This record gives sequence, structure tokens and C-alpha cells, in this order.
Amino acid sequence: MSMRLTRQTLDVRTLGGIFGRCNLVPPPGTAIVAAGASAFIWQDQLNAAATSNIAGGITYADANVWGGRISNQEIYTIFGWQMQVFEVDANSLPVDSVASVHESFLDSLSFKLFMKGQEYIIGNVKPNPTGLGCGGTGGLDMNGGRAVAPMRFPAELPVQLSGNQTWYVEVSTARAITVSANDNRIEVFIYCPASKGIPVGQLSGA
Repeated sequence: MSMRLTRQTLDVRTLGGIFGRCNLVPPPGTAIVAAGASAFIWQDQLNAAATSNIAGGITYADANVWGGRISNQEIYTIFGWQMQVFEVDANSLPVDSVASVHESFLDSLSFKLFMKGQEYIIGNVKPNPTGLGCGGTGGLDMNGGRAVAPMRFPAELPVQLSGNQTWYVEVSTARAITVSANDNRIEVFIYCPASKGIPVGQLSGA
């Protein structure tokens, strides 16, 4: 896929894209994530675990957009969307969920996208495929079925966001979900193939 940039923008990164994750956590000592539970991706600042429920706080390994907004004086061009849903234990280690448990995650999770000051209700996570795969003994390799290609925006219509524009996701449970064991949690990871740029005027000496 080719990327067209204006003469005023310097592309400084095409690897890495945009990524972030959150956890939906049952009450201590239980295995049920209640209906209406929610967590946010990209809303927290670095080292803050308040809305994402990531143990220890968000780090560079957990997300690369923070505070619910694109960094000042940066431009993101987003080409697609991938969403991974899987189960982890209390130590954030992956759990190989049985098919029925994993299917309940996909059937019962929904999400909203907050972008440029607007709220978009997207709905169920299941139609949002991922090339990353989802663990499960039942062979649920990807959301929406097996070998589903990642969703891509039209090449001529990427999403473009500039400095201080809002960009974050709320993931919520539409109904109660039972995980495989007490204190396990549901983890949602989103990856967007994207390019990060800065205006040439922001470069020293430009």
C-alpha cells in the first residue's frame, strides 16, 4: 500500500503502527466479569492503570498513544484495524481458553470508538478480525472465524489524526462473562497499521 504525504509532512515511522490494550477484570476471587464492565484503550497516561486495568500501569510495551489524544504536533495516518481478544491469568500470562469460553468473549464484548471529539458505537467485537490470532483449544484462531484477513481502510481514504485530536476506545461487556478460573481476566489488544509523522515546520532548522 502506498502512502501519500503532503509536502508539509515528514514521515518518521512506518513500523510499529498504533497499538494498545486493556483488561476486563472480575472482582477478586471470582470468575465472572459483570455486565456493563468497561475498560479503555489509549485513554490512560503512561504508568497509569486506572481505566485500562493493566497491572502496574500503562508502559511503552502496552500502548503508544496516551491520554486519549494524539501527541501535540504529530500526525497519524491509519490504514487499518486489528483486534485481538484472549484470556490471561492474574499474572497477565496467556490462558488457553476452551472454545465455548472464548466464544462467549467474542459474543459478549462490544466497543465504542472516540475520535475527533465524536463517539461512534461500533458494537460487537466479533466482526473485527485480527492477523494476530486468538488462543483457544477450539481453534478460534481469529475473531470472526479462521483465516479472516485484517480489515483495511480504502487505500485512498486512510484515517488521519493530528495533534490533540481525541483517539481512544472503550471496550465493555454487553452481558456477564465467565472466565476459565477465578481471577483470570479478558484482555483486548488493538493494532492499527499506521504511519506517524511530524510537520516539517516542527523540525529544528526547518
